[in-house]
Amino acid sequence: MITPFYFDEELFDDNSVREMPIISDSILNLWERYGCLAMSDDSIKEIRAALKVIPDKYKQKWITALTDFKTFKIDIEKTRLTDLEGITDFERKFYNNRVYTGLIANDFLDLFEEKSLMKEGNQLEIVSPNNLNESINFNNSAKYCESDIKANDDIDIVWNTRFCNIVRYSKKITVIDRYLAENLIRDFTNGNKSSLEWLVEKLSTYDTDYNLDIFSACDRRNSEISSADIRGFIDNTLKRKPYFRESQININFSLCKDRLFGEKAHDRMICIDEHVVQIGKGVDIFRDKIIENNTFTIKPKNVSLFQGVYRDLSRNREWRYL
Repeated sequence: MITPFYFDEELFDDNSVREMPIISDSILNLWERYGCLAMSDDSIKEIRAALKVIPDKYKQKWITALTDFKTFKIDIEKTRLTDLEGITDFERKFYNNRVYTGLIANDFLDLFEEKSLMKEGNQLEIVSPNNLNESINFNNSAKYCESDIKANDDIDIVWNTRFCNIVRYSKKITVIDRYLAENLIRDFTNGNKSSLEWLVEKLSTYDTDYNLDIFSACDRRNSEISSADIRGFIDNTLKRKPYFRESQININFSLCKDRLFGEKAHDRMICIDEHVVQIGKGVDIFRDKIIENNTFTIKPKNVSLFQGVYRDLSRNREWRYL
């Protein structure tokens, strides 16, 4: 789960942000792990200019964050949080952009008499660097990034609480699941909806161009997975679905030896831009059946095994659909 949030250049007027590394680092850590910064053309220019007041030894971390951490573009007039007339004004300007958390300098926090508002089941809030650890939205993100999935959980609730925001603000999705191809062909043969169909249908609801890259095993249980069957399913079934024809999803599908998964890619994972989702039973949770207990985590890609696993699989493809 990712929290879309907003701050402007006045955040760097805060003495604790400028002078206390622990405060600055806590903001950056939450942003990298659980956040997605909403930026307008004006705000990004002014934030970069405001970094001049940050000591050089901290400034580079902020520059790196603005370049590498998750962000998304919003189309609003130049807005400083201190110019707003309370939480209802924050809701008026930001709610339709799906921004529910505002981060403001400590000295300005009390400009907001009411600091939270519930609308349509969404928590809007204004927080400061000193009480960011009390943010309801960031705490929910942390909870859902680190909580396992329970048997019989509703898959739509799982998607909305764990995947929705991170997928909405991403473009590249890589699935590594040794069992996906085998289960896909089994489900198709039995007339059941496959995990790939379910996932692609969900992706089609977002106004985003996606690159979906899949790696799975070609020789499970001493039986070969036919590349012709995979190609036939994608070309003659998946791509003929109305939701696929209306979407902008590019699919790559690679088959590798099962032995390689056992040695290098035993854990099933979904890399969504710069975050890695690890699920006990992988995309099996998206199949047309009751969910079982699953371990579940979302973490930054740079602290996962994904990059090495992806490199090994990419170098040892047996077959590839482009």
